[in-house]
Amino acid sequence: MRYIDFTVNDFAMDEYFQSWVFNSGDEAVRNFWETWLLEHPEKRADVAGAKKLLQAVRFSRHELSGDQVSDLWNRIHGTDVEPHESRTGSRFAWMYRVAATIVLIGVAGLVYLLSNDKPWVEYHTTYGETKSITLPDGSFVVLNANSKLTVYLNWNEEPSREIWLDGEAFFSVVHKTNNQPFKVITAEGVTVEVLGTTFNVYNRTNGTKVVLNSGQIRLNLPTEQSPEMIVMKPGEMVEYKEQHYKKKAVNPLLYTAWTNNKIILDHTSLGEMVYMLKDSYGLEVKVSDTKLLDETVSGSMPLGDPEILLTQMAKAFQLKIKKNDNVIEMEEDNELR
Repeated sequence: MRYIDFTVNDFAMDEYFQSWVFNSGDEAVRNFWETWLLEHPEKRADVAGAKKLLQAVRFSRHELSGDQVSDLWNRIHGTDVEPHESRTGSRFAWMYRVAATIVLIGVAGLVYLLSNDKPWVEYHTTYGETKSITLPDGSFVVLNANSKLTVYLNWNEEPSREIWLDGEAFFSVVHKTNNQPFKVITAEGVTVEVLGTTFNVYNRTNGTKVVLNSGQIRLNLPTEQSPEMIVMKPGEMVEYKEQHYKKKAVNPLLYTAWTNNKIILDHTSLGEMVYMLKDSYGLEVKVSDTKLLDETVSGSMPLGDPEILLTQMAKAFQLKIKKNDNVIEMEEDNELR
């Protein structure tokens, strides 16, 4: 079975995984798992659960080593019961497996009783909704519409403060006296590492964009084009899509205005607005002439109420807009042109 298919229990019973959790000191093991997690961020929850299970077993009253946990699991499944053993031996082996099962279930039960359910907390926003979040270290996050933020607990026990983002969010990160890094990881495997700063991360269907407002951040991109970390300065944006990236100077206010319930347009195309309507409001947009998608406007529009936003778009782009439930039809308004 491949690691990508592993469950919490599979990870907990894997000797190579146990070696990492129990700090074997093997740098190759550590590098393997850290790299594997960057490549498979969707498995972070299972890995965290398995680590917590193993750590609880290790620090329980009757301490078990990683090898002992694995051996116990193998015995439960009868992997070390020889086919030619006697009937009496089989009976004792069966009794041993039952007892071992009870012990393991008891330990697992204790883990989940003491673990306060999940070792992480999730924040969600629906279409058209934004949410302000204060993190355990005092850092502040504004989560944009149709987004999810996953925050792992017990940061004080970890080498870094890690967060997983699916969607868009603005971060104001508190610098800690011990210089503990703060990491934002997207579904594409892009990692933003900071100590204390303000920045915006966009991770949607059309790629990932990171905009730095203040301070300094480092980006780790899952691409051979960028083997080293990219260091960003205030006023810079890095766009990443399909294994390629580009960095350019921007006005950060254009990309964080949504935190104040408005959008600032600076030669913004209708095509970009269509993406926003889909990602933030769940609307399906049909444009009669695809050439209209390249037209641009400048100015500002209020966010929050999609009806008001569509009215503003109709005036700015000189369009006729029809709305039928979640389907929007746009066509050129010849009377306004």
